[in-house]
Parts: sequence; C-alpha cells; structure tokens
Amino acid sequence: MKVLIERIKKLIEKFNNLTLKKRVVLSITIILTAVLCVSVFVVAWFYRQRKAAEMYKVEFPNSLYLNAAQREDRMYFNMNAISQYKIDPVTDSPVHDSEGKLIPVTSQKYVFAVSGSSIKNYRIQLAHTNNNQFTYKIYPASQYDDESSIPGGTDEDDIVLYNMHANSHNENTIQVENDEYSENGSKYYVKATSQLSGEYKNSKTDIPMEAESSGTHYEENYGSLTNVQKDDIASYWLSETIPVTWDSNKKFCHYYIIEVTWEKRSGQTFESKETDMVYITASR
Repeated sequence: MKVLIERIKKLIEKFNNLTLKKRVVLSITIILTAVLCVSVFVVAWFYRQRKAAEMYKVEFPNSLYLNAAQREDRMYFNMNAISQYKIDPVTDSPVHDSEGKLIPVTSQKYVFAVSGSSIKNYRIQLAHTNNNQFTYKIYPASQYDDESSIPGGTDEDDIVLYNMHANSHNENTIQVENDEYSENGSKYYVKATSQLSGEYKNSKTDIPMEAESSGTHYEENYGSLTNVQKDDIASYWLSETIPVTWDSNKKFCHYYIIEVTWEKRSGQTFESKETDMVYITASR
C-alpha cells in the first residue's frame, strides 16, 4: 500500500513539473481515453442485447395461422353463399334428383385449418350475427388422402371433399411432418362425433339466438348506441383452451369443420338472400 501511495505522489509531482501546455494535453488525453473505454463497454453491451434478440427470433419462432383446408389462403375458406340445396363439391353446382328437382338440405359444412409453430395452446372464437337464425357448430376433423382410407361405416354426411388450388400458399408456407401440403388433387375431411368444447359469452336467449344488447361485447362494438337491430348484434362463442402437440420441428396443424344448419327454430326458418356476418379467429 505504501509503495502504491509513493508511486501516486511521484506521478503527481511529475505532472506538476510539466509545463502548462503539456499538462493540458495530458489531461485531455486521459479524459478521451476514459470516454473511449466507457463507449466500448456500452457498445459491446448493446451488441450482445441485439444478438440475443436476433437469436431469440431465429431459435424460437412463434406463429399462429388460420387458413382454409390444407393451410391454403383464407380466400378459399368460402362461406359467401350458403345454399339450401345440395352442391356438387367437384362442379360447385346444385345437384338434381332423378326427376330433375333440386335436392334440399338443412346444413352445409366448411373446412378450415389452424396451424403454427412453437405454440403450446390456443383458443378459437366464433362471432356471428343472427339474421338467418343459423346454428353454428365447430367440430375437430380428421384428414384423409383418398376416400378408400376413410374408416368404414362413416356417415356420408360427415365427409367433406376439398379440392386443392394452385398457388394457394401465399399466407402460410408451414410444412408439417406427415401432412405436407400440395397444390393439386383433393383431400377428404371427416368431422368428429363431438363438437369442439366452448360456450357463448353474451347470449340473451338460445332459441331463437339473440345476443345481449348491453355489457362488454356490446359496448366494444356499438358504444352508447341503443337502436341497433337485435339480430345484427353479434353473438360470441369461445372455445376452451386447445392443447398442441408439435412435430419434431415444433410445427402443428389442426383441422376443423364448421357446420351451419338452418332447421326450424321457434318459427324461424332460412331467409332467402338475407345476410349474416361470420368471423372466426384463433388466438394464443
């Protein structure tokens, strides 16, 4: 300790013996050196933080998509025109019976996919208006490459044929092990026996379906408006948490069938040319 003090005293003495000009130059040099050292440490710290953020993005991608069947672009999940009559899935035109009459049906089914990477679970929300008094149910679905692979005894009404489209993966390019997408051919989807678990969050009545005209959901959409037509108030259904099992690349894809029915409900029947808004979302 004494040696260190002696050295410091000698340095101070040498500094004091310098000319004024040399003392100024030496002082500026010492200050600039200190600033440079601090700057190096600061820059190094920010660099490490940035690299850590970049590595997090690269090593832990986190994505969730909602698409048509086979993860095709959302435009192919088409519910624009719900027909009262049976539609040929290949020609997309109404089917006639042996007498040339249109074959009436009371339901239509549409396939969609929820896929992503590094997602442990998610929930599905369905929102819809009630002008037509449709009934909406979402079922998990199994995918099959051809009709012969569908389990025997499966009800024909539970099967949906989906034809793939070219250049249809612009929104979602995820490839899942044992479910690589294609842009030609067709797939078959079979709905599960039980519908997806969940419940309506703002129902005033169930039959006929009517949403609450007050509360959180109403205020978020309509604010203080009080003259909104009751069937135009959206009903909100939310699934329970859906767990995810990844493939070896932390990817997954689940398929669902939304079934729309219009059986009689307390005097309410299918209304020709009436419009309803339907929204399906998936969230972490």
